[in-house]
Amino acid sequence: MDKPFQAMPDIAILPAHYKIPGIGFLPINAFVIKAKEPVLVDTGMSMDSADFMKALQSVIDPRDLKWIWLTHDDADHIGSLQKVLEAAPDARLVSNSLSVLRIRTVWPLPLDRARWLNPGESIHVGDRTLTAVRPPLFDNPATIGVYEDKSEAFFSADCFGAIIPSPARRTDDITEEDLVQGMTGWAGLDNPWIHMVKPDAFNQTLDRVRQLGPKMIFSSHLPMATGKTEQFLEVLAGVPSSTPSVAPNQAMLDQILAQMGGQGQTP
Repeated sequence: MDKPFQAMPDIAILPAHYKIPGIGFLPINAFVIKAKEPVLVDTGMSMDSADFMKALQSVIDPRDLKWIWLTHDDADHIGSLQKVLEAAPDARLVSNSLSVLRIRTVWPLPLDRARWLNPGESIHVGDRTLTAVRPPLFDNPATIGVYEDKSEAFFSADCFGAIIPSPARRTDDITEEDLVQGMTGWAGLDNPWIHMVKPDAFNQTLDRVRQLGPKMIFSSHLPMATGKTEQFLEVLAGVPSSTPSVAPNQAMLDQILAQMGGQGQTP
């Protein structure tokens, strides 16, 4: 875990990063929306669970949480979910039904604490409305991002993510070349189906984000971004026709292990 910080007075970021040897760093973020009914968006990686809980407690008393919004049930989003539910007895879990049902194959998440939402549906959290939005790119069919109308912020789940050269708090701290390259590579790697989509059809999904017009984008896998929505949409528009990303193979792993001095090398 990295040190939590305030992105704005009522939104805090609980940042972490995952080092991919020989390639770069993948940001892994969770967020606290300090609404009248406070909301936690995602719960980080299980490997960081103890530090995640300390970071959360430095931002808000978990007992004050009323909602836990789970964008989807991938491992890097549910790492501390069980601990958070225990520490936040009054909080309800907001997620797509498929995410909840899949989690229940691992541990008995109580259904009476769940609130199931589909894209387009909303909850009111006292002083603002949170609307479930299917991002243009998603690697999990249960994904629901969040549009928060008071701050005009889009919590975009994995969409707009990027593997970056070094950890950063804001996208302004990343060169444009590294940002575009990282975002394009991640989009194709995390969503290989994008190269089977007709650009015109994909552009319609991008236009739905334009219609929302978020002033800020909080991606699970990118430092916070202010005033960059159109730039990001233009980057994604070029992905369907870009060269498909290729995941590292055994040759790359051998190179990484050699650079690490053979640590962890199998016979």
